[in-house]
Amino acid sequence: MILHITNDYAGSSVYKNLISNLDQSGVKQIIYTPIKSSKSIGKNSIELKEKESKIIYSNVLNMHIDRVLFNIKINKIDKDIKTKVEFNKVSCIHAHTWFSDGAVALKLNKEFNIPYIIAVRGSDLNQFWKLPHLKKQGLEILSKATKIIFITPRYRERFLEINKVKQQGACLAEKTIVILNGLDNYWLKNVKPRRMIINLPVNLLYIGVFSKTKNVLRLIKSIEKVNDLGIKCTLTLVGGGGHQEKKILSQVSNKTNITFLGKIYSKTALSKLFKQTDIFVMPSIQETFGLVYAEALSQGIPVLYTRNEGIDGVFKENIGVAVNPKSVESIADGLLKIIENYNKFNFNPQQVVGQLDWSKIAKKYTDIYQNILEK
Repeated sequence: MILHITNDYAGSSVYKNLISNLDQSGVKQIIYTPIKSSKSIGKNSIELKEKESKIIYSNVLNMHIDRVLFNIKINKIDKDIKTKVEFNKVSCIHAHTWFSDGAVALKLNKEFNIPYIIAVRGSDLNQFWKLPHLKKQGLEILSKATKIIFITPRYRERFLEINKVKQQGACLAEKTIVILNGLDNYWLKNVKPRRMIINLPVNLLYIGVFSKTKNVLRLIKSIEKVNDLGIKCTLTLVGGGGHQEKKILSQVSNKTNITFLGKIYSKTALSKLFKQTDIFVMPSIQETFGLVYAEALSQGIPVLYTRNEGIDGVFKENIGVAVNPKSVESIADGLLKIIENYNKFNFNPQQVVGQLDWSKIAKKYTDIYQNILEK
């Protein structure tokens, strides 16, 4: 039995797709997700064919206190999970983040001697690791983990450059592996060829939340710079929510070249939008992977993305341009480079998304679980 500890199961379909494909492979699983609100109960729920498998939504967290007091949160989860899981049936723990999930896995490892693997995500490197009081704990989580998984090669590279990680020696580096996130089957089954002719005006598309890290305000400024050069661009914004929504909507309300469509959940509707799009643009300040880039690539659209974040370094193909997200000039230059060399971004969408098949990704995880069980 594999025990998944994932604090964001309700918030991301990534976990649902992985769990579903592991289930199809016959893996018995318990998914434990601590939540902050009863509204999250049932989100991303799936019917598991393995009879002993189940998803446990535990409304154990406080939305305010647990964001600040890390170890109080960890102790609370540790106490709660032991009332809901039979640990004599668990053979391996899969913690889906280094800190929030990994700290719980470490405590359980000490008590029950169950091996665990962890995944290192953007919030781990960009936020938790930067907190001085958590560094010692973070290193202990790493040292006791059997495997350390990265979603992209860039995050693995950044991790291995950390001085305190280097000081742990080769044994830590040897435990690391890159396993990409997968793409929803809809996009795998509806791949479009690379369209080589660009429209005028150039149609740009952004899909995502309106948070500071998604960098929409700088994106808008960079598009203004490109327009000032006489290259007309339109921008369609899909999504919303987040702390910057009001500011962004007030800025675009009087701009005739920017359209806000709100949230769109229908994949068919998104597919139609991609069909009208020349370039997908999302110069996020932080991005663990960014599946929406891959969705755009599956539709034959080049992408503007962030250097050393997200999909940077994932694909060998010439899929777009990486930019400095904190520089309006860099974002504008990236747009110009794609526009002026549009037919040179001649990637094969089928080859790109072929690496993101969840069934193949699930097989990599089952191999890891099997190797742990055989030791």
